[in-house]
Amino acid sequence: MLPLAAPLGRLVLTAAASAGIVKAVSDGRGAAALRRIAVSGAKAGIRTSRAAETSVERWRLGAGDIVAQAYDELGEQAPVPRTPDAGHDHEH
Repeated sequence: MLPLAAPLGRLVLTAAASAGIVKAVSDGRGAAALRRIAVSGAKAGIRTSRAAETSVERWRLGAGDIVAQAYDELGEQAPVPRTPDAGHDHEH
C-alpha cells in the first residue's frame, strides 16, 4: 500500500494543480491565484509527507517488536537497533 501512496499523491496533486491553473488563467486572476494554488499544493504535500512518515514509523516499530519477540522466544537477547547517524562523526 505504501509504495502506491507517493505516486498516487503526486497524481492527485498534479491534477488538482493543473485544474486550478487552468481555472485561474481562464478567470484572469493571474499571479495571485497561481501563488494560492502553489501554497495549497505545498500544504497538501507537507500533510501527505507527514502522514507517510507516521505510517512508516509505526510499521518500523511494529517490525522491531516482532523481531524482539522472536529473539526472546529463542532465548536470545535482541541486538540493539542501529541509529541512522551511526558512524557519522562530522557536522554539516
